[in-house]
Amino acid sequence: MRSKRIIFFILIVLLATTQLAFADDWYGDYGGYFTIYNSEDDTVLFKTAREVRQGDQYLSEDNKMYKVTRVNSRDQKAYADFVEEVTLPSINEDVFAQVQEAIRNGQGLAMIMEAQAQENEEEGNRNIGIYCTHSAESYVPTDGKESIDEGGGILKVADTLKSGFEKNGVNAVFDNTSHNPHDAGAYTRSRRTAAQLLRDNQPTSLIDVHRDAIPPEEYTTEINGEPASKVRLVVGGRNQNFSANEETALQVKSVADKMYPGLIKDVFYAQGNYNQDLTPRSMLLEMGTAEQDRALPEKSATLISEVLTTSFFGGTFTDKEDGGKESAKPITDSNRGGTTGIITTVLIVGAAAAALLFLSSGGKEWKSKIGRFKEEFNNFLGRVRRKK
Repeated sequence: MRSKRIIFFILIVLLATTQLAFADDWYGDYGGYFTIYNSEDDTVLFKTAREVRQGDQYLSEDNKMYKVTRVNSRDQKAYADFVEEVTLPSINEDVFAQVQEAIRNGQGLAMIMEAQAQENEEEGNRNIGIYCTHSAESYVPTDGKESIDEGGGILKVADTLKSGFEKNGVNAVFDNTSHNPHDAGAYTRSRRTAAQLLRDNQPTSLIDVHRDAIPPEEYTTEINGEPASKVRLVVGGRNQNFSANEETALQVKSVADKMYPGLIKDVFYAQGNYNQDLTPRSMLLEMGTAEQDRALPEKSATLISEVLTTSFFGGTFTDKEDGGKESAKPITDSNRGGTTGIITTVLIVGAAAAALLFLSSGGKEWKSKIGRFKEEFNNFLGRVRRKK
């Protein structure tokens, strides 16, 4: 019986950690990427060096939502159907005008942040945590190659993002821990870094900084007449914080589209976890692509820091229900989607219990026990319903 208990414990651990090791990166040769076409007319919608699966969704720069319906992994192609036009969260124009005026006058956002902190003590801390799961990612024209084990150019982009936040009056902590190699275990290793940032700093947002590996023309742009790189937001769907993280992405895009039109390339809804289950307002930023000069994503890191500061701490969004204004305060309700997490835990334990039941008894006896369990479970549900 003791050996069966050990097996049961091992099953629990393996099942409970399955999600932790899951990430939907694609680990093909460098230079390969997926191309996703509009199923109606075969025009190219977007490209990505991340793995694409049926059911993934995509919000274009002009706010059209598509859903991937077919995937040909061998040829690295996929097709997506148009779903709907998406209306982004409405921005309080008065507040936005104040932000723009502060930037134009050289005052910066730090002064506004300080004034708001004095007016409203409930704003709480202004902390941001930053890390890089793929810490070797680099930019070929600047760094010489696409990956540097000792520390890639992506770390410099993340450090520029940190400096941008600090200039805006936000306390940003960048943990540059290496999570090499770039393999299926990278997100498991970076999870420890993310958890440490959460424990030590209680950040409003946790940001994982990456770069893409598609052709440079897909990201290269101009912002206010200066060369820059577009930024892609990636939202993971395989976690209980999906709704909160999606809301964050849409708010950020709404602010960016007004502050720096063209800065946000799009939003990719993948089926991975990306450690975004750890906290609401988790973000994954694709800062340019491997064949770009690093100066372009570094420029955009400064711009996106202003967008994120405004979205998290300085902007307000219209309440669609009553037309009032709702401040974009830090999300403190970490229980959003908590029911999903509870159900997942129950299923894990249930699966392990079923496995132990199978190990401890033969076929017919096992079926008999399952039948009795089902009967008891239905009786339990009946009692619960009657109590409501």
